[in-house]
Amino acid sequence: MIDFIKEVVNKLVGKKAEQRYCCKDCLCRLNSVLDGEATKEEMLYLQEHIENCSPCYNHYNIEKSVKEVIKHKLEQRPVPASLIDSIRGNIKKNC
Repeated sequence: MIDFIKEVVNKLVGKKAEQRYCCKDCLCRLNSVLDGEATKEEMLYLQEHIENCSPCYNHYNIEKSVKEVIKHKLEQRPVPASLIDSIRGNIKKNC
């Protein structure tokens, strides 16, 4: 009976350790996925993982929201045509 309990505990601890590794791997890929720099395989890996892991799903949503807020705050503003012409002129002179 004790051997059975030890076996069950080892399996549970092993699964938790494996889950932590998967979460760590998932979180390492998160920014490249959100930035559109991930491979298709990485995107699928992340998607599959967050569908089954609520902590990573929550982290994904937080990171995604932060990136959206930053993007909104950093929206492009119109640049005066004179500045564009000046920059182009400097590039032509120096290149």
